[in-house]
Amino acid sequence: MTFGASCSPSCAQFVKNTNAERFATEFPEAVNAIINDHYVDDMLSSVETEQEAIDLAINVRDIHAQGGFKIRGWRSNSSKVLVALHEQQGDEKSLNVTSQFSTEKVLGMWWSSSADTFTFKLPTKPDKDLLSGKRVPTKKEVVRVLMSIFDPLGLLVNVLMYLKILIQEIWRSNIDWDETITAVQLAKWHTWLKVIEKVETVSVPRCYRLITSCSPQTNVQLHVFVDASINGIAAVAYLRFEEDDKIECSFVAAKTRVAPNKLTSIPRLELQAAVIGVRLAQTIAESHRININKRFFWTDARDVLCWLHSDHRQFSPFVGFRVGEILESTELYEWRWVPTKLNPADDGTKWQKTPDLSSDSRWLRGRGFIWEQQTAWPEMLTHIGTTSLELKHSVGLHCVTVPVVSCENFSTWIRLLRHIAQLKRYIQNLKATKNGTALTFGELTQEELLTAETYLFRLAQEAVYLEEIAILIKAANSGDN
Repeated sequence: MTFGASCSPSCAQFVKNTNAERFATEFPEAVNAIINDHYVDDMLSSVETEQEAIDLAINVRDIHAQGGFKIRGWRSNSSKVLVALHEQQGDEKSLNVTSQFSTEKVLGMWWSSSADTFTFKLPTKPDKDLLSGKRVPTKKEVVRVLMSIFDPLGLLVNVLMYLKILIQEIWRSNIDWDETITAVQLAKWHTWLKVIEKVETVSVPRCYRLITSCSPQTNVQLHVFVDASINGIAAVAYLRFEEDDKIECSFVAAKTRVAPNKLTSIPRLELQAAVIGVRLAQTIAESHRININKRFFWTDARDVLCWLHSDHRQFSPFVGFRVGEILESTELYEWRWVPTKLNPADDGTKWQKTPDLSSDSRWLRGRGFIWEQQTAWPEMLTHIGTTSLELKHSVGLHCVTVPVVSCENFSTWIRLLRHIAQLKRYIQNLKATKNGTALTFGELTQEELLTAETYLFRLAQEAVYLEEIAILIKAANSGDN
């Protein structure tokens, strides 16, 4: 393909897939790997056994060869797989298998094939004085450090969240791009540097399951924890595998967002965190081949649970639309309450203590009650209750007007006059009842008849001289003679 042409990537993908589809009947697994597990010119796939890996790699390589493509540069966490691929390739050059067991960059993430774990490396573009804290950074340099750490799965979002909040604070202080940050912000920057130094020690197993099998009898659950604070929101997801008496949990993905610059209440942020958690669960289900048997969504916000169990039409549009989105993708029985102390998502929104970056931490391994039998989980709330937060405001208006009277229905003037006088007395008595004053009874007085007559004269004038009356009112308001 012509390098740089805008159509080249699309054409290359089309040719690759078209070539593979010719062998869909003969090699279905290899074709599926070519279509779904290829990213541009890289292949990233995982299977259960070494022999499956060897067969898959050989078939993929042969299918590509039928189209004139040579796939090479294999990496694996198994020396047996590497040796088998070398023998099949027939390359005259020797393949030093041990040299393959090194940290490689796979789709932007660092993978240690010998330990079969994901690791991280500190950014190399910023100078050492900046990361060591010897030099005061500018606004641009702080943002550059954050953007240089590639973490698509959210393994380090509990660490990066602190820097995101700091950048938001720097932004609100109206500092220019090339202007150094303030002393208060510099102190927070040094606090974050002390933590980021330990990032290279983070080691996360690539494989979800280490002690359980992939048999259909294994109960697979997806647990999503959500939380919010005044600084931001977080959602973290774990897969829980239960087989016989063996239980293990593994980190899947996490998302964090800083709170909007516009002041937002904590209950609203908790609801937004629930929305992020639902979207994260949908992404995980769509991008994994693992069959998830059950889902659990955990929140420590009772207001969110109240909103979910109420008619969302009675709340403000902010709450109503988000509750509607949540209920479209989840069921009410999937939502559970968890105490704040047992919520791992709390680590992504608060920095009350230095984050634990060990491979066995609560954040990376979901250490807590989900590692135990379901009887040890927090009890379901038997009574959710109601909340008055975000209820729509309703205003009642009561107007008292004189009923419209058709003069043509009265044969004499006195009958019409007495009828209007009786209506006005009725209205006056209604007001007196409300105010607690005396009511008027008995025959109509001369004053009441004069008031009714004046009212009828005014109606007649408004019917005939409406424009003239409007001119007079306007002149009176403007002070003209």
